[in-house]
Amino acid sequence: MMTAQKPSLRQQVQAQKIANVYQHTWTLAISHPIAGTLLVASFWDVASSLLLLLWLTLLTAVSIARVPLYFRYRRHENDIAQCERWGLYFAVMAALQGSLYGMAWVAFVPAGDPFFLSVVCLWVMGLSACAVVGYASHPKTLLSFFMPVVVPGILLLLLDGGDRARILAAALFLYGAVILLASAPVYRSIVRAIELNIQLRALSQLDGLTGLANRRHFDEALQKELDRAARHDQPLSLLLLDIDHFKAYNDHYGHVSGDHCLRLVSDAIAGCLRRSGELIARYGGEEFALLLPNTDMAGLNNVVERIQRAIRESAIPHAGRVDGGELVTVSIGGTTVQGEFPAKPESLIENADTALYMAKNHGRNQYHFYCQRSGQLVGDKRAELVAG
Repeated sequence: MMTAQKPSLRQQVQAQKIANVYQHTWTLAISHPIAGTLLVASFWDVASSLLLLLWLTLLTAVSIARVPLYFRYRRHENDIAQCERWGLYFAVMAALQGSLYGMAWVAFVPAGDPFFLSVVCLWVMGLSACAVVGYASHPKTLLSFFMPVVVPGILLLLLDGGDRARILAAALFLYGAVILLASAPVYRSIVRAIELNIQLRALSQLDGLTGLANRRHFDEALQKELDRAARHDQPLSLLLLDIDHFKAYNDHYGHVSGDHCLRLVSDAIAGCLRRSGELIARYGGEEFALLLPNTDMAGLNNVVERIQRAIRESAIPHAGRVDGGELVTVSIGGTTVQGEFPAKPESLIENADTALYMAKNHGRNQYHFYCQRSGQLVGDKRAELVAG
């Protein structure tokens, strides 16, 4: 496992579907006021100018309101547990916009005028077709916009009573049904493409031997977590772990057993993660990295103690050690950044690596911490392992 609570494939797909519709925010914020202006111009001579301007103002206001919603969503888009809520917000905005177009049937069309009824029918067909293109990945949003636009027109045409109006009502109903039915296979294709992309991306971020995150994934996550920590003024901690005397292990047991040892150690470390967002990666060779968001020095010490206990309880034999030990142990270096932003990923890694080097240089099987503020190393004897 790579994180303490990895989102399921269904959750990741849902989050991506919502991200897809939010990507249309800027297009919607611009296109709807333009479409509304053209619609108002079409009815300027047959409807109240005050009513037309009020309607256009409301339509524009709803369109512009999508922009701050988009920025709020972007600040929380990685919180997959809350993606349904953001999808609901977007659907509500789509419903408001659709309702305004639905009102145009009643507010703009002169009673019994077949020409302007036909004009609005064409507008509705064009809008609904565009909605399928933009909202096909999120059916809730599609229906929230589509139904308020189409249903009032069908009802108004049926209530008109004329033969032409009933024909238009039937045509609009059939058009709506065809559009919705056609959107179903499009939706399935989109979902399948999203699933495949997620699976391929996951594979590209995994270490083939241990199943942990690979170095590429770690580097990407480190930059994102530094940015997030800076935005929310939260601490971010990093641990680097190195298996002691691993070359001697390979020389004594062979590389196949060495690979098995790596998997056992990675499983032990992964089992110590507790919170969503914590990441363990195979950093290279016998070295591992743990990224711990919103974790200060005290929290880092707790994680180290859990890791050391887990390694000790794993009791992996190491008869090839040259220092008299009998079990596999790890050396650990840690650092925390808090309030010292902007921080560079290279600096955080360098500090943790310096601490790791000192832990190994002072006899291995221990933990050292690099104090970001003082620039000094701290040897944490409380967290030191007892060999064997």
